[in-house]
Amino acid sequence: MRFRTLSTSRVLMASLIVGVVGATTFAGDNVLYEQLPSGDPFANASSQDFPDATDFSIVAADDFNVPAGPGWSIQSLSSSFTTGNGSGVDPIDVRWILFEDDNGQPGAELLNTLGGTFDTASGLAGIDLAATIDLGPGDYWLASQIVGEIGIFGQEFQLGSDDGSGSANFQWLNPGGAAGLPAGWVDANNTLDADTGLPLSDVQNLAFGIFGAEVPEPATIALLGFAMVAVGRRHRTS
Repeated sequence: MRFRTLSTSRVLMASLIVGVVGATTFAGDNVLYEQLPSGDPFANASSQDFPDATDFSIVAADDFNVPAGPGWSIQSLSSSFTTGNGSGVDPIDVRWILFEDDNGQPGAELLNTLGGTFDTASGLAGIDLAATIDLGPGDYWLASQIVGEIGIFGQEFQLGSDDGSGSANFQWLNPGGAAGLPAGWVDANNTLDADTGLPLSDVQNLAFGIFGAEVPEPATIALLGFAMVAVGRRHRTS
C-alpha cells in the first residue's frame, strides 16, 4: 500500500499532528464508533472541495451518538473514499469537520482541519490527534471531505455503509449552490432531484470511524486519587 502524508492546519479544540495510519491501526486503537464500508464502490456520496470549482464543493456529514455516561476522549478519526470506478484515489488533502447536533442537523463546528494520511490504494484516510477532544453524551456529526481539483482528479466520493441502523441519514451541504444542492443542510435521501424527481442519494450512512477512550467514571478517578495519596504516605513513612 502507498501512503501519502497530507498537510495540517489549525483546529478549533485541539492541536493535530500527522500520524502514520495503517489499514486498521490508529493512535486510539479502541473503537468508539465505526461504520464500515458496504463493499459496493458505487454506494457512495460526494463530499469534495474543488479548489478549481468552488461553487460545486459539497460537504457530507453523518451522525453518531456518545451514549450516557462520562463521555469519550477522541484520539483519531478515519474515513473511506472511492472514485466510484475502483481506481485509486489521490487527493491533495482531506478536511475533517466535527459538529455539534442542532435539532437533527449539523450545528456549531467543534473541529475544522486539513491533514492526516491517505492510502491511495484502499481509499482509507485517517488523522491522529495530538490532544484529545472530549465529548459528553449526545449526538454529533462528522464530515470528511476530499480536497482535489475536478479538472485533475475528477470527482471522488465517500463510501457508503450498511451500518448505522437507527441513526439519522447523512446530510449534504453545497454552499456555492452550483451542484443542485441547497446551501443549507438537507437529508440526502429525502431531497428530490429537480430534473429526475428521484432522491439525491440512496445511501443512508457513510463509512467512518472514531477511535479513543471512554472518559473514566468520577468514582474511578477518585479511587485512583486515593491510591496515589496512599502511595505517597507510604513513601513518607518509609
